[in-house]
Amino acid sequence: MVSVILPTFNEFENIKIIVPRILDVLSDSRLEGEVVIVDDDSPDGTSDAAVRLARDYPVRVYVRKNERGLATAVMKGFELASGDICVIMDADLSHPVEKIPKMVKPILEGKCDVTVGSRYTLGGDCESWPFMRRFISKFSGLLARGLTSLSDPTSGFMAIRRSALKGIILDPVGWKIVLEVIVKTRARFQEVPIIFSDRQTGVSKLDTRVQAQYIVHLWRLYLFRYPVFFQFLKFCIVGFCGLMVDTAVLIGIVEFRHLDPRVAAVFAFLCAMSANYVLNRFWTFNTARATRFATSYARFVAICVTGFFIRLGIMHLLIEFLDMGVEYWYVPASIVGIFVATIFNFVGTKFIAFSSKLNERT
Repeated sequence: MVSVILPTFNEFENIKIIVPRILDVLSDSRLEGEVVIVDDDSPDGTSDAAVRLARDYPVRVYVRKNERGLATAVMKGFELASGDICVIMDADLSHPVEKIPKMVKPILEGKCDVTVGSRYTLGGDCESWPFMRRFISKFSGLLARGLTSLSDPTSGFMAIRRSALKGIILDPVGWKIVLEVIVKTRARFQEVPIIFSDRQTGVSKLDTRVQAQYIVHLWRLYLFRYPVFFQFLKFCIVGFCGLMVDTAVLIGIVEFRHLDPRVAAVFAFLCAMSANYVLNRFWTFNTARATRFATSYARFVAICVTGFFIRLGIMHLLIEFLDMGVEYWYVPASIVGIFVATIFNFVGTKFIAFSSKLNERT
């Protein structure tokens, strides 16, 4: 059975047209099907029109009173659907209804678990789109190239085997549920060329807020797809903040207390280390609930001390053999040492200091 999920908001005119067309296409292709309409309490009477359709067609209607958003509406549709295959499409007639059988066929044949309607694969196109709209669409897709090889990652037309969603936690922002599903499931997919048409009635929901949500969604998906890379990026940001603390303390002690830079570096290190621990615990690795403070802090100190000696050794070599003869010459020597020790500190912090598994053994 095929469940076609239609998220709606103010689609009163379109819903009366698209539902019969969907069911006619399914019937002509000898596919058993239903339409699941998830409406965000449209003030134009969309839900009333859907309920009337349900009297004559296999239509299921769910009205959300306190929540809006295409992606979350689709997720509700997944919950309500009875079919083994779910098709997601816009209710504004921009996606070609006649393509539903071609979207479903590769999944039924076991060739893939997901199909995506693409405007940019061979045979696909967008009707009457001006240059700027095409540019924005293409550029938006380019931003997602690190997540998927889809030619049209911002597409909203998809068919998926429901079993592919088992155990997957979907947490989309905005409208791009297709991209969310592709990235989170890592399912086998095929692209089906479609001709995208602009809506004839109603008002488009695409605005700057939706575009901003897309950027936020991309960020979250990149975090999901490359967690270690972004942890390292956060670690470096924390390290940079620590560097500022370290350098300020170092300069202050050397210039105002007139201590040897190598001695001053000890005090600078202690101040920066404590600040870094707090930021890494609560932000970089977010393990405040999973690890004990005392245990993780002790490990963190041990790792940082080891990294510090790596830093100090490099700093000593630079000071002894590469005296630049300029004011504050010891500062770049300290920075080089910190840089070399950063990789060691990250690996040790991630897999030892903030390891919940190691913490459970103590």
